[in-house]
Amino acid sequence: MATDRQPYKRQARDEYDMNLPEGKTCGDCVHFRRCNGIYGLIAADEVCDWTPSRFRLSAAISSEGGR
Repeated sequence: MATDRQPYKRQARDEYDMNLPEGKTCGDCVHFRRCNGIYGLIAADEVCDWTPSRFRLSAAISSEGGR
């Protein structure tokens, strides 16, 4: 998918609960491959395209102790 756009940044006013946890990006989520393939989201995005956010930390990152 295209990655020629700037990442979506966290919103100061998160009224739809779409911000990812502090310090996390879409690339850290177990759903990233699907969202990237279907919707073109990029790994550096800091907000989830789902509302409320469906962010779930990837097992690989969880076992490493986070970022």
